[in-house]
Formats: sequence, C-alpha cells, structure tokens
Amino acid sequence: MAMLTDIDFTEHYVPFTTFVVKVVSRCNLNCSYCYMYNLQDSTYRSQPGRMKLDVAEAMAGRIREHLLGHGLKGTAIILHGGEPLLMGRNYMRQWLNVVQEGLGGGIEASFNIQSNGVLIDDEWISFLADSNVRIGLSIDGPRSVHDRFRLYHDGRGSYDDVVKAIRLLNAHPRGQEIFTTVMSVVNLDVDPDEVWAEFKSLGIYGFDISLPHANHAHPPPGGRWTYRDWLIRLFDLWFDDPQTHGFRYFENVIRMLAGYPHSSDNIGGKPVGVIVVETNGDYEGTDALKCTEHGMTKLGLGVVKNPIDAVYDVPMVAKLQQKHVPVCGTCQDCRASDVCGGGYLPHRYSTLADGPLEQGFNNPSIYCNALYGLIEHAYERLSVHIEKSRNRAGTGTRPCL
Repeated sequence: MAMLTDIDFTEHYVPFTTFVVKVVSRCNLNCSYCYMYNLQDSTYRSQPGRMKLDVAEAMAGRIREHLLGHGLKGTAIILHGGEPLLMGRNYMRQWLNVVQEGLGGGIEASFNIQSNGVLIDDEWISFLADSNVRIGLSIDGPRSVHDRFRLYHDGRGSYDDVVKAIRLLNAHPRGQEIFTTVMSVVNLDVDPDEVWAEFKSLGIYGFDISLPHANHAHPPPGGRWTYRDWLIRLFDLWFDDPQTHGFRYFENVIRMLAGYPHSSDNIGGKPVGVIVVETNGDYEGTDALKCTEHGMTKLGLGVVKNPIDAVYDVPMVAKLQQKHVPVCGTCQDCRASDVCGGGYLPHRYSTLADGPLEQGFNNPSIYCNALYGLIEHAYERLSVHIEKSRNRAGTGTRPCL
C-alpha cells in the first residue's frame, strides 16, 4: 500500500499555507472556557514556557522546504499561545528575526498575533508596527459578559484592560496599521444586539466569532437564545449595517455559498491548509481538538526530525487536507454540507456510538441545527440582495445551496 507521501499532492491534497505557532504555552488570564487550559486536555503542562530560537529556526526551514516543494512563495504565520505578548518585545524581536532569516529569500510571510490584549501599551503598538506584525484581540461583548469568563488568575475581570487596549490601538497614530479584528465567543445569555452595540461603541471595524468549543461528548452551554437564532440575529445586524465592517465568520459562509475553493478552519467543506506548531516544535492538528480528549492533538511528529509533508501520513490530518473533504452519511444528504462541511472537526466528536452517532468524528456538528439555519438564512438574504442588484444592473448570479 502506498503511503500518503507517495501520492501526487497536486491531485489529492492541498499544502499548508497558514502556521499557528504556539510561541508561549502559558497565559496571564484564566478564561473558563479556554480549550488550552480548562477543557479536556492538559498537555500544555509538559510544554516549554516559550519556543526556543533553535526550534524557531528549524520550523522556518521546514516551512520554506514545504512551500517551495509545493510551488508556493507566501505564508501566514500566526503567533499564538497562551498569550503571545508574554514573550516580551526583546525576545519577540529575536524570534521574528530568526524566523524571517530561516524563511530566506523568495518567501513572503505575513505575521499576525491573537492576543487577550491586557499587555498592550504604546510601546507594544510601535514595536508591532515597526515589525510589520498585525494583532487581533479577544473580547466577548459588554463587561457583564466578558468578565464572567475572561478572568485573571486571581478572579478579577479583564474587561477594563481589554477596552483600554482597543482604545489605545484606535488612538495611536500607527494603531490602524496593525489592528485587525476582535474575536468573541458566542454567549446565549447576552442579546446579539448588545454585542453589536458594544463593538460599534468601541469603534471596532473587524469582527470574528467562535462557537464554544464543544461536541457530542461535551455539549455546549445553553442560554436564553438558541445558537441558531443568535447567529442569525447577529448576521442580520452585520449584513444590514450601512457602514463597512469585516466579519470573518459570516464572510466565510458567504464565500462557501459562492463556491470558494478553500475555507477557514472553523467552517466550510473545503480543505483549510492550517497546521499548529507547538512550543517544543511538535506539529499538531487544529488545537481546538483539545476540547475532545487529552492528547488528541498529538501527531508524534515535529520540526526537528520531520518535514511538514510527513503529517499527511496521519489519517486525521489527511482527511482535512483532501481536495474533497469527506463528511458523514447524514451530511452527505444535506444540501448545506458544501458550505459547512459537516461543521468544525472538534465539534463532531463523540466518545460513544449512540443512535445516529458514531464513535469519533464521523458525525454532524453538535451545532448542526445552528449552522444549517444560518446558512439557509444567509442564502435567502444574499439571493434577495443579488436579485435587487440584478434588477438595477441587468445582471447577477444567485448563490449556490
């Protein structure tokens, strides 16, 4: 039997173009829903506190090797954690220099940070702008919501410090060069209108959301809304806003409806091209798999000993990188499956075969009803919008569902 690495990648698999790099494995907050520290996995305890420079150098060489081997010249590198700013500016400068030198000529890399924001000050903003590193922050909406979950280790809420960071980024002469989005975890006990109003009042113009990382073995929290209705309401608030705002999650839904060939890693029935590199250099599947079982992300491969192409021999990785990502039987019969792709892989997990569910990942998402409702609603809204545009301009194309 041929190994996956013997197969023509161009024909069957897509390369990795986005690298989520765990530059630190500790955090200065203790968010209650964090998949890194407070769900099913505790492998962070065995990781070094930060990525060493020799590991960063090896990683950069592997990225270069992988990209050039697949005829590519560009990549996105996301500094993740833990909290990436715990690296400190001096060490981050060294780390960035090592990685850029290791990538070498002919490779264009964009660098982004996902941060909780509490360490942001004017010096950090100037440093990131000088280093051409962009940053996104995490905030869950109004203080009453944010401070229920995003807490310091002593139990204090972090809302005031995050809002201070947002205002600094908006006010700093170079803040808009680097400030990309805010990420929020969906909470069913707060109205979407409140969340949207909070974003607007803070002058935020780039948004993203994450459904709580949950699955059939570990169901998501409930609330006074359903996830379906919550997502639909927020979609309408965004879609109907006369000002221009980027909203990654909803834009991904629209791209999938339009037949875009790739998806993000949290929605879409297309390959994602994303891989995680841990602080010790290990390759991992999407880190949200930590919401399933302890050790689920571990592949047994890393930058020191293994080329990136070696991870295609891991069945779970290969499944996600196929040009035609397979879905379970239930999803195969669903007209929305080309858009949601069965849902985010960690959200499909079940520990036991129970009724229509299978043990493992061959299931619809725990959020199936919400995803279907959102996709159906977005399709109808887009169809009306396109029809109006067609009537005005005499042309147009309906989205596909």
